[in-house]
Amino acid sequence: MNSIDKPNKQAVRSLKMQERVLNATLDCIYEDGMQRASTTEIVKRAGVSRGAMLHHFPSKEVLIAAAVEKLLDDEIDIIRSEADAYARKEKTIDDFVDFLWERFSGRLFMVTMDFLSSARTDDSLRQAVIPVSLNFHASLNEIWKQFFHYEKSSPDKVQILLNTTLCLMRGMAVQTVIRDDDAYYTSIRAAWKAILHDLLDEEAAV
Repeated sequence: MNSIDKPNKQAVRSLKMQERVLNATLDCIYEDGMQRASTTEIVKRAGVSRGAMLHHFPSKEVLIAAAVEKLLDDEIDIIRSEADAYARKEKTIDDFVDFLWERFSGRLFMVTMDFLSSARTDDSLRQAVIPVSLNFHASLNEIWKQFFHYEKSSPDKVQILLNTTLCLMRGMAVQTVIRDDDAYYTSIRAAWKAILHDLLDEEAAV
């Protein structure tokens, strides 16, 4: 029994260590920016040795790709849960738009924006994270198909409108870097909600 339990415990410790490293990586990127997120600071925050980190993440590109994948996978779970609440009629489309704004104007956006800026001129980084990004968007499209249904709107139309909503959220999030104006962003969301109600043929008022 002990010989079986020991490898399992080692595997659990290894997974926990990897999670600490990935969380430390995301914290560094969020607080200091992609360019200043050094592996030295990451291992310090994670409380692990550099050798232990390199055993699982042999390069900074691999580490960042794994960290971004964790971030996006966690976000997919959160978005799926909120979409499920919408499908059960516990939330409205207005609630869902506000929820997306909260998600895409915070840590998720700031980390991914830093990544995109760095990946534009770093081919190794770009190639490492492209599959992760594609998987994230594929998962979003599956969520749109699974939880959002309208009698008068085709699935393709719903998918396009919800992806357009994400693009709007990202665009507003970019502006938050230079414009701190809650009323401004609230008014834009209100206008988009009204457009969504019209385009999706929903009868609920904004």
